[in-house]
Amino acid sequence: MKYRNKLFLALSIVLVCGLSVHAEVKVVVDHHDTGAANVDFKFDKVPQPSRSDAAAKAAFSLIDSRRDRNGGDLDKLHDGKIPTEQDQPAENFFFASGADGGRIRIDLGKVVEIKQINTYSWHPNTRGPQVYTVYFADDNAEGFKSEPAKPTDPKTCGWKLVAQVDTRPKEGQGGGQYAVSIGDSDGVLGKSRYLLFDISRTEGDDPFGNTFYSEIDVVEPGDAVLAASPAVESTGPVQRDIVEAEGGKYQITIDTTETPDLTEWANKELAPVVKDWYPKLVKMLPSEGYEAPTRVTIVFSANMQGVAATGGTRVSCAARWFRTQLKGEAKGAVVHELVHVVQQYGRARRGNRNATRTPGWVVEGIADYIRWFLYEPHTRGAEIRTSSALSRARYDASYRVTGNFFNWVTNNCDKDIIRKLNAAAREGRYTEEIWKECTGHTVQELNDLWKKDLEKQIAVEAAEAATRNKLTEAETAAGWKLLFNGNDLTGWHNFKRKEIRPGWQIEEGALVCADPHNAGDLCTDNQYDWFELRLEYNISPGGNSGIMFHVTDEGDAAWATGPEFQLEDNKAAADPVRCGWLYALYQPPIDPATGKILDATKPAGQWNRVRLLIAPEKCEHEINGVKYFEYILGSEDFKDRVAKSKFGRMPLFAKSDTGYIALQGDHGQVSFRNIKIRPIEK
Repeated sequence: MKYRNKLFLALSIVLVCGLSVHAEVKVVVDHHDTGAANVDFKFDKVPQPSRSDAAAKAAFSLIDSRRDRNGGDLDKLHDGKIPTEQDQPAENFFFASGADGGRIRIDLGKVVEIKQINTYSWHPNTRGPQVYTVYFADDNAEGFKSEPAKPTDPKTCGWKLVAQVDTRPKEGQGGGQYAVSIGDSDGVLGKSRYLLFDISRTEGDDPFGNTFYSEIDVVEPGDAVLAASPAVESTGPVQRDIVEAEGGKYQITIDTTETPDLTEWANKELAPVVKDWYPKLVKMLPSEGYEAPTRVTIVFSANMQGVAATGGTRVSCAARWFRTQLKGEAKGAVVHELVHVVQQYGRARRGNRNATRTPGWVVEGIADYIRWFLYEPHTRGAEIRTSSALSRARYDASYRVTGNFFNWVTNNCDKDIIRKLNAAAREGRYTEEIWKECTGHTVQELNDLWKKDLEKQIAVEAAEAATRNKLTEAETAAGWKLLFNGNDLTGWHNFKRKEIRPGWQIEEGALVCADPHNAGDLCTDNQYDWFELRLEYNISPGGNSGIMFHVTDEGDAAWATGPEFQLEDNKAAADPVRCGWLYALYQPPIDPATGKILDATKPAGQWNRVRLLIAPEKCEHEINGVKYFEYILGSEDFKDRVAKSKFGRMPLFAKSDTGYIALQGDHGQVSFRNIKIRPIEK
């Protein structure tokens, strides 16, 4: 969220006991939200962190406090190196989980004149803001105790109050970069040898309320300031590309500075996804009075562990994992994280102490429901297909399993359940009662009904799998033959090649064009003249493929000789020639029920049945049992249509009355199974 208020505090403090300090102390706070945060820690009103200040050579020590072992040690506060990520524990200092802050003493080695005290922090949520009190002291102070532990009031043992700082916003989690500068209007804050920071946590709702402090600077007058350097140095030029969606309303920055090898993939593959899907996510997850972030940053980190994480409006991606998934789960993982950017469920707790905390399984379940069932349903990545998986499934298992549960509730009980859960979570009013209110069932009752349905589905799929890629006795007697055995690619070859390119794979009994960039058209070893072909196909969103027949080796491409039964995702594919049409030649009539061209296809990600009859007296195209049209090869009508199409310039097109059957493999991911042919005698 954007913070409209910058904090300015003016404190008048008169210090005595030998400490030479001016009368007026000013505290200036500057802030970048997570989308505007920068690795240089540049702010409008506070100087950049320094590596040449008095604290650089000072001795830092903890007073009766514990650092968190997941973070850096005290050296991180004055080593002149700043984190390059918003959630980079090893490059920040923070107190132990569950602790209510702690105390840090800085010994400058001698009494020095101090111009400013500057502190910096960076974290995507409640560990970003700073809350502390700072004191001065020297050895000559009466009753001086150099290490006053809590709950001792430092003012009672020789320490003098300088300033109190609290940068927490009035609402929201307060994520982002913070810079605080404590100074004096006359230019010099005072003289001191010791500084004491009494630091508090930002919230106590969970054990993780201790701020990620990145740097503490003590600046002397006349210091030649040398800017701090990044903890992780970039080895190449800055690479940040901005993707604009909905005419510039939303701007998503993709930063591959640390991972230049991912820049091309990010621009060509990821950018179109975030441009299309971020506005969709905003529309899917509304609530009253809420405006989703309009500026989002996606950063690929060279050293990050795991997969990805989101804080505020910043998505951090672990490059090591993404490199292994560029053709797999990479884009879906980013969609999942963008859901978290839109969710912003922690905002309610800042303005309402009675706001409920949404369970993690709901938060992650919504993200994975959208990812696996709306963005990439064709992958079937969240399906529960085995009895052993079913036995472990629970509605609150989180991620994919909960996503599956949400999908079932959406389809069977309340189509708006995700929208309602989202609004309740964002407004801080989620309770289990919402399930009863929306569906008439408790969440446990829904869990039991869901698992009963899954059990039935698994049994049905097991029965179907037992007959998949096999011929019945009746089919065998009728002359049907299998073209694909479900186990290997026997009987197939790439067009004009003996071997088969690696883009074609066998997956769960299906013949899959898994990598269209390295697949090419796949041809049967045998040639056929007249035949009846039946198969099932499952195409990816926006996918495009085809079934060609009477293909010969005389042309430069399979389509140069063989007519094509078009296959595609009718909803999202760019090609205007739709599924089931004879490419550029024949299309089905208007469907009286819809007033549109007949379309019997199921959506991308579902299996469709094809029947293609090629016979001397007539040819027929069917999708899912619905006949589209018929034609006669070589008829005057057929020849006239060819002459008027692009194929009229191809002298070998549709000239042979025999040839291979070819599956197109260069326009998108597509799967085939139950491929059967019945040769027809002339």
